[in-house]
Amino acid sequence: MKIRNIFFIVLVGITCLSFTSCKVPKEEPVVIEQAEESSEEQKEQLKPEEDSVPEEAWIWVDISGAVHSPGVYCLKQGSRVFEAVEEAGGFLENADTTGINQASILSDGEKLQIYTIEEVEQMEIQPENFSVSRENTEAKVNINTADLAELQQIPGVGEKKAQSIMEYRASKGKFQSIEQLQEVPGIKGKTFDKVKDYITVK
Repeated sequence: MKIRNIFFIVLVGITCLSFTSCKVPKEEPVVIEQAEESSEEQKEQLKPEEDSVPEEAWIWVDISGAVHSPGVYCLKQGSRVFEAVEEAGGFLENADTTGINQASILSDGEKLQIYTIEEVEQMEIQPENFSVSRENTEAKVNINTADLAELQQIPGVGEKKAQSIMEYRASKGKFQSIEQLQEVPGIKGKTFDKVKDYITVK
């Protein structure tokens, strides 16, 4: 009996030692790479694509006439007339801006000619339609009775000035003297000096 007990004890001891010597394998940490990859993809998506940024286009415009610094200027595509005038230093005091659309969009190679008030008045002159000599006072145009066509026969008076004379005459009454014509907008100074020898009041 003693031998059996001893054998049993030895067998149990060996069994316990075998269990304690067995190592439990450690669990390796799981690395979640998908989240890192997705964050990298997001960063790439947030980066601006260099090819998607359009290059800025430019145009060349030649501006001359009644501006402070006439010349050829490089402007951004889509620029307007007033921006070209600003680049050229702005209008001169005697520039005629009535016929200029300053909001108009410019194109490459465009030529802008800014005329003075005097140049515009000269373009309105129609000497071939006027055959009155200065000495012939009887043939002078009566600004109190002349219609639109007759007023335009006066050197230096175009359709716009003729219309202004008629509007003034309608609101103020007949002219009492030829000097009173200077009260009409656009007919003063040199312009009046050009027309005074060709007009009369009756």
